[in-house]
Amino acid sequence: MADSSRRNQDMPADDMAEFLSVYIDETGEQCDQLVQLLLALESEPRDARRIAEAFRLIHSIKGSAAMLGLDRITGLAHHLESHFERLRSGSLLLDGPTIEAALRCIDYFRHCNDRLRQGEKLEPVDELLEAVKKLGQTTPAAGPTAATAPTLPSAPPTPAVEPAVASPPATPAVPTPPPVGNARVRRIRVQFAPGLAMADLKAELVLARLGGLGVVVESSPEAAEFATSTELRTLDIMLRTAATGSAITIAADVDGVVGVELDVEPPAEPAAPPAPTEAGAVVETMRVGVERLDVLLNLVGELVVSRARFVQLVADMAPLFRKAAVGGRSGGTTHSLREAVEAIIRSASGPIDRAAAACESQLEKLEEQGRLWEEGHRRYAELVESVDHLTRVADSLQRGVLSTRMVPVGPLLNRFKRSVRDIANELGKNVTLELAGEKTELDKRMIDELGDPLVHLVRNAIDHGIEPADVRLRRGKPEMATVRLAASQRGNSVIISISDDGGGIDLEGVRDRAVARGLVSADQAASLSPRELTDFIWQPGFSTAKEVSNISGRGVGMDIVRTRIEALSGSIDIDSTLGVGTTFVIRLPLTLAIARCMLFRMEQAAVAVPVENVRELVTVTDDCILSIGGRRVCDIRGEFLPLVEMDEIFSWPSTAAEPAPRGAVLVIHSGSRAVAVCVSSLLGTQDLVVKSLDENFMRIRGLGGASILGDGEVCLLLDASAVVDIVMRSHAMTEVHP
Repeated sequence: MADSSRRNQDMPADDMAEFLSVYIDETGEQCDQLVQLLLALESEPRDARRIAEAFRLIHSIKGSAAMLGLDRITGLAHHLESHFERLRSGSLLLDGPTIEAALRCIDYFRHCNDRLRQGEKLEPVDELLEAVKKLGQTTPAAGPTAATAPTLPSAPPTPAVEPAVASPPATPAVPTPPPVGNARVRRIRVQFAPGLAMADLKAELVLARLGGLGVVVESSPEAAEFATSTELRTLDIMLRTAATGSAITIAADVDGVVGVELDVEPPAEPAAPPAPTEAGAVVETMRVGVERLDVLLNLVGELVVSRARFVQLVADMAPLFRKAAVGGRSGGTTHSLREAVEAIIRSASGPIDRAAAACESQLEKLEEQGRLWEEGHRRYAELVESVDHLTRVADSLQRGVLSTRMVPVGPLLNRFKRSVRDIANELGKNVTLELAGEKTELDKRMIDELGDPLVHLVRNAIDHGIEPADVRLRRGKPEMATVRLAASQRGNSVIISISDDGGGIDLEGVRDRAVARGLVSADQAASLSPRELTDFIWQPGFSTAKEVSNISGRGVGMDIVRTRIEALSGSIDIDSTLGVGTTFVIRLPLTLAIARCMLFRMEQAAVAVPVENVRELVTVTDDCILSIGGRRVCDIRGEFLPLVEMDEIFSWPSTAAEPAPRGAVLVIHSGSRAVAVCVSSLLGTQDLVVKSLDENFMRIRGLGGASILGDGEVCLLLDASAVVDIVMRSHAMTEVHP
């Protein structure tokens, strides 16, 4: 028995492990909702609706954990739920210690989810459990429910089902509400969606939630029959409770429930399945592992490559089947030869006659070839039509698969409500968070990778950017500072900005720090532009903070932020005004898997650059090219940009005696920085399936990956951010003005 209990505390029972991923996903969403409710309750502690909703979410977490045998989670949630029941009944008032304890519990639930994903044992929760048990003990009670939370049973079972003539059990599995004189039996009918996965577990969850509002007298089917029911569509429950109808409906409304009826007539014997009630259309959803989507996306990528191959083949065959150019001339030549041979036959005899007969035989073969060509032309037309259809289907499939990976950034941004609150409290600052563009969608893989960079930027904004309250008041600013997170989509890119209304970046302080660290000489530093000074912030270990705090100040992190963003094929830029504030702007592609690129050919290989990093394509005359400090620049409408050949960026061997002729200049940008690259031959735009060089070959600075074109040639994809950085560092340019 002890071994079984110990196993349940560490991992779910073997027969329930298959539902673990569903539990983790649902609990994660419930924790996010709880954080939002608690932060709202911090400013409105008497909001009964939010308190009731928080109670419901905690109860759901407890019920789900209990079904999986996760006793540590169940126990903690049980006592937290008991305290929120007292808050909900009005016996106690919500206070700061309760919110802090609840947030710590949520952190523990999330930590448990991380360990469960890795198949690791759950950590002890004794200290936090004791803190939750003590909540409200020093507050005067308004009724009997203000007492200390009841002792947690070792393994809470499914809510007790009371026989029609029996009294309630002495120790119910879930805490019942305080005794109220107007309790009565309510008949409840819960209807589930057709074909609902794990309907038996959903039914158990409904019973658990309703059991928290009173005593389940009976249910049809009974709880023991849930697992054996072939299709569980309807659950009838008799519940003795004093709760309101809305509270009952909310408790029974779990995922997969399409209707809840109260005080229904008991079914006739034999019970016939009731007709479904009128309800709005329910969108059915299914959870799919990201790894499976990755496999599917890789297959779509192969399909895109094959489609490009077919398109290339059709393009190569097109000259062979141009009827006017080939068939027409061939038919005319055959007709002329036929007339000449017939004339010879009419006027000749002997050897000439035999030669004419031989010519006629060859003409027949030529005519046969012509007929075969006509048939080939018809088949080619059918091939073109089929390739067009394949292209449309592949494009639709590609968009469909990509859309399955796209999720709103709202949950990511909402997490920072808690972070901003905690950091501001630790630093003693008044900070409010504004969010915008929560419905903007981004590839889930990218959202998973964005968490850490955004956390660091938000911490820096509060710690370094936001001034102390007295400084803000002297500067005529409101004491309450603002940090703003905003997301938006622009073309094939998503823009995420992190802004604060703090003191801005002290460029003179940056200049002095750069000289002190030996990054530049004093003379060089004096000539640096604001943009170049700001770039020092990305140097490893660079910091202008006068004091090191627990939050930031060691100069560790900003270089990692930039590296992580660039690893996502993105860029980050800074816009800061001293005394006004700072904005970090992150630009990311919608997805990493398939990129729309502009292709051009070099002597060594075909090269591509994502279209979002192409600012323009221009023709530059010789009089627009200047030499500054031994480096070439080009004048593009008054803007002087570094001008480079591809051989200056990469050490590629060249077999040409002379440089290839410059056909055009491609302006590549990353954030606010831009360079001009000479290209000799443009190949147009194309969707490319990008493969990592790190995983398949080796890391090469300046290259973000590789792809395969329709003709089987390998195409190299430029990393625009790295290319711009390489060129800027090699030119070591300051801003030039005409």
